[in-house]
Amino acid sequence: MKKHYKNPLIVGVTGGIGSGQSTVCSFFAKWNCKIINADQKAKDVIKRNRTVQNDLRKAFGKDIFNGRHLNTKRLAELAFVDEIQTLKLNQIVHPRMAEVLVEEMERARFSGRFPIIIIDAALIYEINIEKMFDAIVVVNAPIQQRIQRVKERDGMTRIQFKERSDKQIPLEDKVKWADFVIQNDSTLEDLEKRSRDIYNELLKLQKKNERKRTN
Repeated sequence: MKKHYKNPLIVGVTGGIGSGQSTVCSFFAKWNCKIINADQKAKDVIKRNRTVQNDLRKAFGKDIFNGRHLNTKRLAELAFVDEIQTLKLNQIVHPRMAEVLVEEMERARFSGRFPIIIIDAALIYEINIEKMFDAIVVVNAPIQQRIQRVKERDGMTRIQFKERSDKQIPLEDKVKWADFVIQNDSTLEDLEKRSRDIYNELLKLQKKNERKRTN
């Protein structure tokens, strides 16, 4: 008989560009955590919500869409050119994305299938949703490693990296505010081991919460 989790732990996993937070979340997924990816939810909102599409066209022009499909590269070029344009994008997408995140989180909670529900989101602190979580995990990595990762993964230049990262809260500040920090400065095997250690700590918290609810 499968265990039913009445009070799953709600955890935010965040970091900076190229810090490796999604890799950490892929490890957590192997250990029966529900992962909800905020970037993917934002893309889903843009794809499915006509109001959001119209608002984006008004703000950034029609050429950000190829028919019904969003040209994410073109939108990024326009939206990250300065703080005002980034703010425009955030004001259009983030409120709807937050609604979708909460809906999926509640579905996962009521299913009783998961001890830990994780929101994988780069902008937890930037959009002030940190109070949603029982704990926040920050994935930290040296800046040169982060630049190299996004160059290999996305073809992003050093200048583009700086443009994006300058519009986020500095990673060192997120590290100070975190409940748990995972250092991603070594091998993938080391990262998995460190992630497992934090998962075990989160599981202890979940069990503590479960006992509180049943007492």
